[in-house]
Amino acid sequence: MNEESTSREKRIFSILDQEIKDGEQVAADVRVMAEQVLINEKGYLPEDIEKEVAFDVVLGQETVKSHVDIVVSIDGRKAMVVKCAPGSLVSRERQVVAAARLLGDFQIPVAVAMDPVSAIVLDAVTGKMIGEGDGAVPTKEQLRGLLSGMKPAQVSPERVEREKRVLLAFDAIKCSIPQGADGGVEIDDACEDK
Repeated sequence: MNEESTSREKRIFSILDQEIKDGEQVAADVRVMAEQVLINEKGYLPEDIEKEVAFDVVLGQETVKSHVDIVVSIDGRKAMVVKCAPGSLVSRERQVVAAARLLGDFQIPVAVAMDPVSAIVLDAVTGKMIGEGDGAVPTKEQLRGLLSGMKPAQVSPERVEREKRVLLAFDAIKCSIPQGADGGVEIDDACEDK
């Protein structure tokens, strides 16, 4: 490789490295904001909220770790998952729904994608949007009411396999989707095919 090419490549990786660091910080800030919204505005208690929840996704002979930023439980039942992102919530909808369908013995009914300015709330059973904005995130009492009229449901084995593939696809492209400061990706680890 000539010097000009090497220098250009170094500049590109320097820019990518900075973008990942910036995205990691924004994602970390969104996690803090999401927790504050849940506690201060939506009536959840700190013990209702589990942060940085990792879980295994088994596909064939492979086992891969995935995670969601927040899992909210009501009366011992997982009821809502939250995925925090530095932006582009629409691109996160399918990811958070897949996580809600895979995380636990029963499907988690509500999935939320949240960025620094908004939120998209989804019915994880149907995949349809329930609402948009922080105001659409259900309060503790609203979520409790939703759960009271809903029996725990398992996802069909065929759907489980599809959801695993969706989730793993999102996890595999994490070099362009920063995962956050406390567990963020390193550019060298995330983009191995430099």
